[in-house]
Amino acid sequence: MKSRVRLQAQLIVLLGFAISAAANVISYFNTVTQRGYHFNGFRVSVVPMLNPLMTIAALAAWWWLTRIEAGDERQRRNLQRAYLAFAAQYLLTTSFFLIVIDPFHILGTFWMTTSLWSDLIGAFVAAVGLVFLSLTLRSHTTIEEAEPKSDARRPIEPMAPIGRHSTGNHATKGA
Repeated sequence: MKSRVRLQAQLIVLLGFAISAAANVISYFNTVTQRGYHFNGFRVSVVPMLNPLMTIAALAAWWWLTRIEAGDERQRRNLQRAYLAFAAQYLLTTSFFLIVIDPFHILGTFWMTTSLWSDLIGAFVAAVGLVFLSLTLRSHTTIEEAEPKSDARRPIEPMAPIGRHSTGNHATKGA
Protein backbone atom coordinates (compact mmCIF):
# COMPACT_ATOMS: atom_id res chain seq x y z
CA MET A 1 0.00 0.00 0.00
CA LYS A 2 1.44 3.32 -1.05
CA SER A 3 1.43 6.13 1.43
CA ARG A 4 -0.32 9.38 0.67
CA VAL A 5 2.96 11.31 0.97
CA ARG A 6 4.66 9.06 -1.60
CA LEU A 7 1.77 9.52 -4.02
CA GLN A 8 1.98 13.29 -3.60
CA ALA A 9 5.74 13.20 -4.25
CA GLN A 10 5.15 11.15 -7.42
CA LEU A 11 2.58 13.67 -8.61
CA ILE A 12 5.00 16.56 -7.97
CA VAL A 13 7.67 14.84 -10.09
CA LEU A 14 5.19 14.21 -12.88
CA LEU A 15 3.86 17.78 -12.66
CA GLY A 16 7.38 19.13 -13.11
CA PHE A 17 8.02 17.02 -16.19
CA ALA A 18 4.55 17.90 -17.55
CA ILE A 19 5.30 21.63 -17.15
CA SER A 20 8.60 21.17 -19.00
CA ALA A 21 6.91 19.15 -21.73
CA ALA A 22 4.24 21.83 -22.15
CA ALA A 23 6.94 24.51 -22.32
CA ASN A 24 8.76 22.62 -25.06
CA VAL A 25 5.57 22.06 -27.03
CA ILE A 26 4.82 25.82 -26.76
CA SER A 27 8.34 26.55 -27.98
CA TYR A 28 7.88 24.17 -30.90
CA PHE A 29 4.55 25.71 -31.95
CA ASN A 30 6.04 29.19 -31.60
CA THR A 31 8.91 28.17 -33.89
CA VAL A 32 6.59 26.59 -36.44
CA THR A 33 4.13 29.50 -36.53
CA GLN A 34 6.85 32.14 -36.87
CA ARG A 35 8.98 30.39 -39.49
CA GLY A 36 6.38 28.18 -41.09
CA TYR A 37 6.82 24.50 -41.51
CA HIS A 38 8.34 23.58 -44.82
CA PHE A 39 10.79 20.89 -45.71
CA ASN A 40 14.25 22.33 -46.31
CA GLY A 41 16.02 19.19 -45.26
CA PHE A 42 15.82 16.43 -42.72
CA ARG A 43 17.77 18.29 -40.05
CA VAL A 44 15.72 21.47 -40.35
CA SER A 45 12.47 19.51 -40.03
CA VAL A 46 13.43 17.08 -37.27
CA VAL A 47 15.59 19.13 -34.87
CA PRO A 48 12.75 21.42 -33.66
CA MET A 49 10.66 18.36 -32.77
CA LEU A 50 13.36 16.64 -30.72
CA ASN A 51 13.13 18.72 -27.54
CA PRO A 52 9.34 18.34 -27.12
CA LEU A 53 9.57 14.63 -27.91
CA MET A 54 12.42 14.15 -25.41
CA THR A 55 10.50 15.78 -22.58
CA ILE A 56 7.34 13.83 -23.38
CA ALA A 57 9.44 10.63 -23.33
CA ALA A 58 10.96 11.71 -20.00
CA LEU A 59 7.47 12.26 -18.61
CA ALA A 60 6.46 8.75 -19.69
CA ALA A 61 9.65 7.25 -18.24
CA TRP A 62 9.22 8.99 -14.90
CA TRP A 63 5.59 7.85 -14.80
CA TRP A 64 6.99 4.33 -14.35
CA LEU A 65 10.24 5.14 -12.52
CA THR A 66 8.44 6.86 -9.64
CA ARG A 67 6.58 3.61 -8.94
CA ILE A 68 9.74 1.63 -8.12
CA GLU A 69 9.80 0.41 -4.54
CA ALA A 70 12.75 -0.83 -2.54
CA GLY A 71 12.83 -4.47 -1.45
CA ASP A 72 15.48 -4.01 1.23
CA GLU A 73 17.60 -1.33 2.90
CA ARG A 74 20.39 -1.43 0.27
CA GLN A 75 17.93 -0.91 -2.56
CA ARG A 76 16.30 1.94 -0.65
CA ARG A 77 19.63 3.73 -0.25
CA ASN A 78 20.50 3.19 -3.92
CA LEU A 79 17.11 4.51 -5.07
CA GLN A 80 17.45 7.55 -2.80
CA ARG A 81 20.85 8.34 -4.28
CA ALA A 82 19.57 7.81 -7.82
CA TYR A 83 16.56 10.10 -7.29
CA LEU A 84 18.78 12.83 -5.82
CA ALA A 85 21.29 12.46 -8.67
CA PHE A 86 18.51 12.64 -11.27
CA ALA A 87 17.10 15.74 -9.56
CA ALA A 88 20.49 17.48 -9.72
CA GLN A 89 21.12 16.32 -13.28
CA TYR A 90 17.77 17.54 -14.61
CA LEU A 91 17.93 20.89 -12.84
CA LEU A 92 21.56 21.53 -13.85
CA THR A 93 21.02 20.44 -17.46
CA THR A 94 17.98 22.69 -17.84
CA SER A 95 19.79 25.60 -16.19
CA PHE A 96 22.80 25.08 -18.46
CA PHE A 97 20.58 24.98 -21.53
CA LEU A 98 18.66 28.11 -20.59
CA ILE A 99 21.57 30.20 -19.33
CA VAL A 100 24.50 29.16 -21.56
CA ILE A 101 23.08 27.71 -24.78
CA ASP A 102 19.93 29.84 -25.09
CA PRO A 103 20.70 32.89 -22.90
CA PHE A 104 17.89 34.88 -21.35
CA HIS A 105 19.28 38.19 -22.66
CA ILE A 106 18.35 37.31 -26.25
CA LEU A 107 14.71 36.66 -25.47
CA GLY A 108 12.14 37.28 -28.11
CA THR A 109 8.38 37.26 -27.88
CA PHE A 110 6.15 36.68 -24.89
CA TRP A 111 5.61 33.00 -25.77
CA MET A 112 9.32 32.33 -26.09
CA THR A 113 9.96 33.93 -22.69
CA THR A 114 7.06 31.98 -21.18
CA SER A 115 8.42 28.78 -22.65
CA LEU A 116 11.92 29.30 -21.23
CA TRP A 117 10.69 30.21 -17.75
CA SER A 118 8.18 27.35 -17.76
CA ASP A 119 10.92 24.89 -18.67
CA LEU A 120 13.05 26.11 -15.76
CA ILE A 121 10.08 26.05 -13.36
CA GLY A 122 9.20 22.53 -14.53
CA ALA A 123 12.77 21.35 -13.91
CA PHE A 124 12.73 22.92 -10.44
CA VAL A 125 9.37 21.31 -9.56
CA ALA A 126 10.55 17.92 -10.84
CA ALA A 127 13.79 18.22 -8.84
CA VAL A 128 11.87 19.09 -5.66
CA GLY A 129 9.53 16.16 -6.32
CA LEU A 130 12.47 13.79 -6.76
CA VAL A 131 13.95 14.97 -3.45
CA PHE A 132 10.60 14.40 -1.73
CA LEU A 133 10.29 11.01 -3.41
CA SER A 134 13.71 9.98 -2.15
CA LEU A 135 12.63 10.90 1.39
CA THR A 136 9.46 8.79 1.19
CA LEU A 137 11.17 5.55 0.19
CA ARG A 138 10.80 2.69 2.63
CA SER A 139 12.15 -0.80 2.33
CA HIS A 140 10.00 -3.87 2.79
CA THR A 141 12.70 -5.83 4.63
CA THR A 142 15.90 -5.06 6.46
CA ILE A 143 19.27 -6.33 5.31
CA GLU A 144 19.27 -9.05 7.96
CA GLU A 145 15.85 -10.30 6.85
CA ALA A 146 16.92 -10.39 3.20
CA GLU A 147 19.96 -12.60 3.86
CA PRO A 148 19.29 -16.33 4.32
CA LYS A 149 19.91 -17.75 7.76
CA SER A 150 22.86 -20.12 8.16
CA ASP A 151 20.76 -23.01 9.52
CA ALA A 152 18.46 -22.82 6.47
CA ARG A 153 21.29 -23.63 4.06
CA ARG A 154 21.67 -27.22 2.95
CA PRO A 155 24.74 -28.61 1.25
CA ILE A 156 24.34 -29.32 -2.42
CA GLU A 157 24.46 -33.03 -3.10
CA PRO A 158 26.36 -34.15 -6.19
CA MET A 159 24.27 -35.60 -8.98
CA ALA A 160 25.08 -38.88 -10.65
CA PRO A 161 26.08 -38.47 -14.30
CA ILE A 162 23.42 -39.34 -16.83
CA GLY A 163 24.78 -41.87 -19.23
CA ARG A 164 23.85 -44.82 -21.32
CA HIS A 165 23.73 -47.25 -18.42
CA SER A 166 21.99 -45.06 -15.88
CA THR A 167 18.42 -45.75 -14.88
CA GLY A 168 17.34 -42.18 -15.64
CA ASN A 169 18.01 -42.39 -19.40
CA HIS A 170 14.67 -42.99 -21.04
CA ALA A 171 16.09 -43.25 -24.55
CA THR A 172 17.67 -46.66 -23.91
CA LYS A 173 14.73 -48.22 -22.10
CA GLY A 174 12.96 -50.96 -23.99
CA ALA A 175 15.68 -51.25 -26.60
